[in-house]
Amino acid sequence: MRKTRIRFGGPARRQKTSQGADSQHSVLIDRLSHEGRGVGLIDGKTTFIPDALPGEQVDVRLEEVHKRYNTARVITRHNDSTDRVPPLCAHYGECGGCDLQHLNVDAQRQHKEQQVLDQLKRFADTQPDKVYPPIIGESAGYRRAARIGINQRQRDGQVLIGFRRRGSKKLLDIDTCPVMQPELQPVFRLMREALKGQADIRRLTHIDISRGDSGGYLRLRCTRRPDETLIKRLEQVADQLGLQLEIAAEQGQTGDPSAIYTLPEQSLALRFASTDFIQVNGDINRKMVNQALAWLAPGPEDRVLDLFSGLGNFTLPLAQLARQAVGVEGSEAMVARARDNAATAGLKNAQFYRADLSESFVHAPWFREGFDLILLDPPRTGARETVHQLARYGAKRILYISCNPSALVADLSPLLERGYHISKFGIMDMFPQTAHVESMLLLERANA
Repeated sequence: MRKTRIRFGGPARRQKTSQGADSQHSVLIDRLSHEGRGVGLIDGKTTFIPDALPGEQVDVRLEEVHKRYNTARVITRHNDSTDRVPPLCAHYGECGGCDLQHLNVDAQRQHKEQQVLDQLKRFADTQPDKVYPPIIGESAGYRRAARIGINQRQRDGQVLIGFRRRGSKKLLDIDTCPVMQPELQPVFRLMREALKGQADIRRLTHIDISRGDSGGYLRLRCTRRPDETLIKRLEQVADQLGLQLEIAAEQGQTGDPSAIYTLPEQSLALRFASTDFIQVNGDINRKMVNQALAWLAPGPEDRVLDLFSGLGNFTLPLAQLARQAVGVEGSEAMVARARDNAATAGLKNAQFYRADLSESFVHAPWFREGFDLILLDPPRTGARETVHQLARYGAKRILYISCNPSALVADLSPLLERGYHISKFGIMDMFPQTAHVESMLLLERANA
């Protein structure tokens, strides 16, 4: 699933009615929503309450009253769930990046697994034959890529470096972020020092920071190129972080791909540029690739199709085991990078093509050649048009990797109707401390 940057949406629109808003109530929390909010009933109406856990009795103040649901905030918590833990981060509750730090990690994973299983049953009327243990890793210090905002406060000129506040577009000044890799965490302090006393800070919009196993990038997005004095300061920041500085004054502008992340079990090194998609959790990505290979089980005579293939994260390992692996991706730059990665690895049986996978590709030469196995790892919006085209294709096995359960269950219907069933399922804890859930499932045809 494509999610390289920490990004936060704007505030929800407040839609108060004339009755009920701002009133206080006592609520027993009976479950968690898909977004990780506590759920209870007020006068029979579902009410969503952040930072509340099942089993807790809380006094709340209604904030929004809608026709079918309410939202509220906790005023008093009368008891603590046995799953409640102290948050890792001093900014938790204000920062919009994490929403489950108050829930212990084992319970986070159980919640994520159950929410996907519940949606499969409720909306797709299906359940997997076998549920595998979650793929897990460290619950902190895992994130190797992030988008960090830059702003300057009008009233006193203070430079703000951080992430958006929870439920707001306003920037929260951050000192540290425990979910980021330790090597990247000094970026907040170093950038604040570099920008201190600088004029026209508002022409700097954000930083994209990413780190591979070898090299990485500090990419400054700006509306106008900074002066040489500031650039020298920024170069010092990048050097201290072990990264390469890039100044991007135009949308899409990037430098040469010099950073590398590795898949050690496959002896592969994938080169990437600052604007390329990489999985933000390198440890989980390696374990995910290993499980995908084991579940899809390509043999030396199989042809494998990898859709939304990116840099070749799955395509290249598949090519090591199959007769041929074909990767298809919407970005021409990523296709070029994947081809270079295949050439570096000496994999002549890995081919890559650019295509808009939201459009029909049934007549594309690469699709008409026929494939035994298919892997797809679409963006958060899912792959509805793609799946409709795959349903009649007749591949023996289809591996679907999803970061959005709602899109996943919507995409499954055409495949289930064509006789596929979910033989294997498991979640991957790609984003600990957040409500985001990554899942993998294997679909097989009856009598394939």
